[in-house]
Amino acid sequence: MRQSALTRELALRIGLASRALPDTAPKLFVSILHACVGPVLDGNTLAELGEDRFRQALSNFGISADPQTVRLTLGILQSIAFPDPPKPQTLPADAAGSILVAVVSDDPTRIAGHFGSCRQFLIYQVSADEARLIDIRSVDMDAQRRHADKNTYRAELIADCRVLYTASIGGPAAAKVVKFGIHPIKTELGAVVSELLNQLQTVLADAPPPWLAKSMGIRAGRRISLEQESTS
Repeated sequence: MRQSALTRELALRIGLASRALPDTAPKLFVSILHACVGPVLDGNTLAELGEDRFRQALSNFGISADPQTVRLTLGILQSIAFPDPPKPQTLPADAAGSILVAVVSDDPTRIAGHFGSCRQFLIYQVSADEARLIDIRSVDMDAQRRHADKNTYRAELIADCRVLYTASIGGPAAAKVVKFGIHPIKTELGAVVSELLNQLQTVLADAPPPWLAKSMGIRAGRRISLEQESTS
């Protein structure tokens, strides 16, 4: 029986879902899916794929993944479309006391993408009192291919940010990000973005490290005072 051709949107979802699994190339992932649903691979057959059958198929192909990763992968795979994130707000002229934070954003509510393969970054302005989305920066694949270095291109997209949240980032890519003054933070796959930002707000309110305090526009004398308070 002839296998069904993949639509562009479905192929994208399959590619993103395969990246959520350890050591699983897209071609292998397609074979796993065919083992689950048969020769017809489309939105309808994948929508009927249950978690238990999916987990068993992964095991049959030698893919070991924890339950959270299995659920996340299946969620990416079965999503009809990527959820629309909230609309960006305008950055105020006076941004003192806040920093810009980049979030890898294939899923706008949870960390589900990798630095080197995500489609876009959500940019948040974060202070001790508030965290709000101010920009959405999409990766231009043509521009990325023309660039001398893919990781540098992506780092340039978020060069005004001081913190990057991502599920995964390789050593060479992290070095490029740090070179731009961005602090990469690897988080658990599926971590809730709002919870991560709340944790960061607590740090900003209590005792931001010197590099963050400088980015927030806190004068040197005040930074010293904060450091003394945090160690007393």
